[in-house]
Amino acid sequence: MVKTRSYEVELPHSWDSLQVILSEPEKTLPFFPYFENLHNDTVRFRVPRFIFDFGYEFTLALGFRKNAAVYTFTGEKGVLTVTFEMHGKKLKVTASWSGFGELLMGKPLENFARGIAEAIRDFCSAQATCPALELESDEGVVHHVTPESAPALIKRIVWELRGDDFILEGVSNRGIRISATVRGGRLVRLTVKDPLNKETVIEADLPVLEIGPELFEDLPLDDTFRIKVRRI
Repeated sequence: MVKTRSYEVELPHSWDSLQVILSEPEKTLPFFPYFENLHNDTVRFRVPRFIFDFGYEFTLALGFRKNAAVYTFTGEKGVLTVTFEMHGKKLKVTASWSGFGELLMGKPLENFARGIAEAIRDFCSAQATCPALELESDEGVVHHVTPESAPALIKRIVWELRGDDFILEGVSNRGIRISATVRGGRLVRLTVKDPLNKETVIEADLPVLEIGPELFEDLPLDDTFRIKVRRI
């Protein structure tokens, strides 16, 4: 018997955009629910408060077919399969478990499918709306940062750094300075200083995937920035 749960989200982006995200699981997996760590090709998940100590290690295999992709996680106690399918402008994520504790896996699989679908949707949106980014050795140039595109920039860097903690610092052509601190996948501090040294500090505690343009409203960000990303 295989336990299966699915979840759908709107995804008004092309299959090509989705492939870019899914083809680099080492960047995507840290944002899956229950993810614990990734070492070489071994992935470990842990479900908190589960009736069993569900801390399983898996080897990941990745496959693609027309408008679909499959992540297959094979471990000693079972096989976890995650299927991504595009149907028009919808992404359907299906999570299936075959192995130990199948009867009790309904709710964890439901959370897994929903969390994965929402994370993939947000990263696809960030890829599509991120201002043109030229990043090399953690330094680069970002063209035309606006309150609308700033959230996508932060999400894009989080994805590129595989969920590592970092401080993003930038200086614009007009002398505007921005600093954003991300720890544990959450934006904890945002600072913007204009050319006259007027400073705006926002102490936050927001999951990166939930950051929206309203956080950046009224900030002087409509410019090109030279940025530096520093892991912490």
